[in-house]
Amino acid sequence: MSEPQLLNPEHSPFNPLKVRQTILKLIPSKTSPKGAKCCLDPGAIAAWENLIAKVAEMRGPEAVPHFDSPPTPEILTPYLLPEACQVLNAFKQAAILTPEPNPAPNTPPETRFIPLEDWIPELLWYAVSSSEAVMRLISGIPAHIFQPEQGWDGGMVRLVLGLRGQSGDCHWFFDLASDRPCPYPGELVPLDSKTTRIQSDAVAPLRESIPLGDFLSQLCQQLHLATPELARFLQPTAVEFLEPGSPWQVGQIQLTLEFEFVRDPELEFFSEPFSDPDHPTSAKIRPVQPLVDYPDSSRTPGPSGGGIAAEVLPLLWDWQEKNHGIPRNNNRGEESELIPLFVAIASRLALTPPQLPPPLEISIDELASQLLWKMLGSGLEAMQWIAGVHARILQPEREWEAGMVRLVGILTVETPRLSWEIDIATGQPPSPVTPLASGTVIQSDRSGWYPEAIALEQLSARLWAGLSGVSWPSTPGKMAGEPVETLMAALLAGEDTIGVEICPSQQYWQSGWAQLGLAIEFIPS
Repeated sequence: MSEPQLLNPEHSPFNPLKVRQTILKLIPSKTSPKGAKCCLDPGAIAAWENLIAKVAEMRGPEAVPHFDSPPTPEILTPYLLPEACQVLNAFKQAAILTPEPNPAPNTPPETRFIPLEDWIPELLWYAVSSSEAVMRLISGIPAHIFQPEQGWDGGMVRLVLGLRGQSGDCHWFFDLASDRPCPYPGELVPLDSKTTRIQSDAVAPLRESIPLGDFLSQLCQQLHLATPELARFLQPTAVEFLEPGSPWQVGQIQLTLEFEFVRDPELEFFSEPFSDPDHPTSAKIRPVQPLVDYPDSSRTPGPSGGGIAAEVLPLLWDWQEKNHGIPRNNNRGEESELIPLFVAIASRLALTPPQLPPPLEISIDELASQLLWKMLGSGLEAMQWIAGVHARILQPEREWEAGMVRLVGILTVETPRLSWEIDIATGQPPSPVTPLASGTVIQSDRSGWYPEAIALEQLSARLWAGLSGVSWPSTPGKMAGEPVETLMAALLAGEDTIGVEICPSQQYWQSGWAQLGLAIEFIPS
C-alpha cells in the first residue's frame, strides 16, 4: 500500500451532504483478484517447501558458525539460487490468476453506478467481515503505544478505515466506521507508523509488541486475501463522479488505514480485554467432551500450503499489476528481483512456529466476540440491523412510533451455580430490553432488506434464517469442524440450548448449557 498523500489544507471545506449524494462510476479492475481464481498448485507448494527447508537448514546451529554475519535473507540469497529458481519457475508456470472459464469475447467490464452514501457501509462491511481482529480494531481496543520521547502509554487504539476522494477542486474524507466527515488533515492525527510500536492483549496479532508499520502491512495483506473487493482501492484509483449540480468529473478515491490513540491512565496496566471482576467472562467454555480423546492434529514445524499461499498471492497480484502478467522469459531479467524477495518470504515462513492442536476451549468473552463477527459477516443487512436502523413500528392497541430498531444478540451461559449473560455487540452484560408486543409491525425505509412492513415474528424468523443458512468460513487459524467452530455453528443455528462444560477461574470443569438469543430492541426518537 502506498503512503497516502496529504491533501492541501488550503482547499475549501467540502459539503458532506452534497458529497454523499454523489454518484460514483466504478469500472472493475481487469487484473484484480475479484472474478479470478487465485491458487498455488501442488508443484508450486512443493518448490516453496523445498526452499523453506533449505533456509531452515542454513539458519540452524550447525550452519550459522560458517557465516561471518547473521544469516539474513540478503546473506543467504547467493547460497539458495537453485531452490529459489525452482520457485520462480513454478511461480511463472503455476502461480497465476486464471480467468473465468469461457469468458464472453470482447465483453467490456461491467460498469457499476452507486451513490456514495450507499457505498460507505458496503466498504465497511467488507472490512469488518475480513477478520475478527479487524472488526475489533475498528471498534477500538485497549492497547499500549510506544512513541519516541514519550515512552509507553496505555489507552484506546482505533483503526480508522477512511475513504479519501478528490473530484475537481473538492477534497473529502469519510471515517467509514463513524460515518463522520473529516476534512484531512483536520481532526485526524494518525500515529507515525515508522516510529510507533503497539501491543495489546485484546487481539492475538498484538500479544507481542510490533512496529505499527509492520502491523499495517499485515492488515493490508489480510484485506487483499479476504476481501479482494477492497484490495484495488488501497491504492489511488481513478473514478468518475457525478455530483448534484455539476457535470461528470474525473477524480480518484483511496482507502486509507491509520490508527487513532487516546491516552487513558486507567488503562495503563490492563491485561485482558474484558477484565471486570463483576463480569468474569474470562471463564473457559467448551463443548461437552466425548468419551474418546480428540485426535492430535499438530503438525511438524513450518507453514502449511495455505500459509505459503497467504504470503505469496499478494506478491503475485502486485507483480501482475505492475508487469501486466507473469513474464514467460528472462530476456530483460525483469523477474530477477523476485529471487531475494522469495528468500525473504521463505526466511519468515521458516521461523513460523509449529501449528498447535485445534483448540478445545475458548473464553466466554472470546466466544461472544467470535459470534458477533460471524453474525456481521452474514451480510451487510445484518451489520446494519446490529448497528440499528431508523424505523417505524405499530404495536397492537397503540399508535405508530418512530425510532431506532436494533438487533441484539445475547449469549447466555449457565451452570447449576453460575450464570452469565453477554450482549455480544458490547461484550458486557445486556441492558434491559423491553420486548415488543406479539403482532408488532415494523417498517424501515433505510434498510434495503425490508423496505416494506413486516411482522415482528417474520422478521425474527428471517434473521435466524440469515444466520443458520450461511456456510460459515473458518475463523483464521482454525478449521471447520473443530470443537469451537462446531459450538459456534450450533449457537448460530438457533437451537434451544447447547450442552457445554464451563471452567471458572481457578476452579474445575462443570456441566452447563449455552444459548444465543436474538431480541429486537426499539428506542423511541
